[in-house]
Amino acid sequence: ALGTTTACGGGGGRPTADEVSKALTSEDSVVATPENIADCLAKHLVDSDVSDKTLQAIVDQDEDYEGSDAERKKLTEAATTAGTKCAEEAAQ
Repeated sequence: ALGTTTACGGGGGRPTADEVSKALTSEDSVVATPENIADCLAKHLVDSDVSDKTLQAIVDQDEDYEGSDAERKKLTEAATTAGTKCAEEAAQ
């Protein structure tokens, strides 16, 4: 299980929820997401078991990135769970 760690210095490591959120709200994002929802989704994605590499591809908006079938499944499951939780939080 991954804890919340931060990389010091030269970068690398797991992207932050803030970095993922900024990518989700970018005009260039594949799926433009409102900021309040993007913040929630990003937190859940970073806390999930989605790989650092996949999260970095989201941050970089790397359209050529293709994760493994297992990784795509993890991302789909994490995004679906996060979407449900974030929609519930937004409705309150």
